[in-house]
Amino acid sequence: MTKRALLLPLAVVLVAPGLAVAQPAPDAKPTFVIGKFTTTLYGWLQGDFIHDTQRFTVDSYGGNPTLGLHGTQNGDMGRTVLSARSTRLGLRFAVPATESMKVSALFEMDFLGNQPGAPPRGSTTPSITEQAFLIQPTPRLRQAHFKLDTPYISLLVGQAWSLFGFQGSYLPTSVQNQGLPGQLFARNPQFRLSRTFDTAPLSVEVAAAAVRSPQFDSEFPDLQGGLKLNVKSWTGLQNLGGTTTFVAPASLAVAGLVRKVKLATSLTTNDTTTVTGSGISVDALLPVIPAKERGGFALSLLGEFVNGTGISDMFLALNGGVLIGQPAGIPAASYSPFQDVDFGLAAWTSAGDSLQTIDWRTMLVGAQLFYGPVILAANYSNVFSGNSYLFNGNTWTRQWFADGVVLVDVTSGVRLGAEFARVVQARNTGAVANNSRFQFTGWFLF
Repeated sequence: MTKRALLLPLAVVLVAPGLAVAQPAPDAKPTFVIGKFTTTLYGWLQGDFIHDTQRFTVDSYGGNPTLGLHGTQNGDMGRTVLSARSTRLGLRFAVPATESMKVSALFEMDFLGNQPGAPPRGSTTPSITEQAFLIQPTPRLRQAHFKLDTPYISLLVGQAWSLFGFQGSYLPTSVQNQGLPGQLFARNPQFRLSRTFDTAPLSVEVAAAAVRSPQFDSEFPDLQGGLKLNVKSWTGLQNLGGTTTFVAPASLAVAGLVRKVKLATSLTTNDTTTVTGSGISVDALLPVIPAKERGGFALSLLGEFVNGTGISDMFLALNGGVLIGQPAGIPAASYSPFQDVDFGLAAWTSAGDSLQTIDWRTMLVGAQLFYGPVILAANYSNVFSGNSYLFNGNTWTRQWFADGVVLVDVTSGVRLGAEFARVVQARNTGAVANNSRFQFTGWFLF
């Protein structure tokens, strides 16, 4: 291989970094060499047509944003967006294995990064033009980690899917960007240890991880652990997101986490209050109509249940409209510099008498039907907070989401998809807000 052939793929990566592919099959991907390691380049080019009946978002739905009410500009007026920012690119690195050790690495980026400003959002004053936002997007790091496998234990270091919910294994089918409302969706820097026990009918993975804390000022890493059971003899088809279809075994996963949140209780002393967050997740994939390859009819069901408190960062933009607030007797303006925690994790009650974590209970179920080049899918989720009414803000207590998805593989490398989605939020005041989204997307997969 010539030096020019070696430098060309590297130049592509440096000039146009892309976004994470949802676990593509590595065997059919083109490879080249960077240095001494075999490298697989994968990803897709994507174009989106999106229409929302509200103006609270642009091309990415944003997971669980607080919707605008009827009678307001943002609540009654719609928005149409065409975007290519979801174009993705990934690199896999394979290191020559030895008898006692195998090393691999993954690097993924996209163009949905934090822009230096925001485009017009109804009543929000724009700080960047729509043209700059959509045509000159900012790259974003999705995953960057290496994994060291030995016969006894595996070590993963870097940014990857959070262990809580075994999230990379249970992504539902959708055309719009994930996470969907009520879907666990978080990638974080972490140090993870795992061990897989293989038998003829089953495999069991046991894992534990120290993960980026949701609040670094708590001085306490996020501690996560879980167990995943695969039934190797019971297989079916699974589709992750909008692009990746493969054969997967029936599986069941249980995971938990514990973390701390600490906020100041005084502006003149070093007094603080610390609260503990925790959660449990249960995920399952059930091939109702089994399959060992794609082509004939296959049907798989996906389910996820989460119950916890102070775990909003495990979802996308889940905060229930809750403001962080301040202790009683301290002016809001004076306490603002001490609100060093993301929205939705913990907050001071309306009376300012206590700091509490915010409770969340979610359920998501999905169905995926396969036949030839066509995939039909539907998802439903329910999000509930039992204590959001205790806090200040435009708080909501419950959210419902449902969608329908059609995906068609037109030819090798080209997939088209359409989705209609509806989300409804119930405010603690009794008011109800809703949004409908239609999206059509085309992918060129490589």
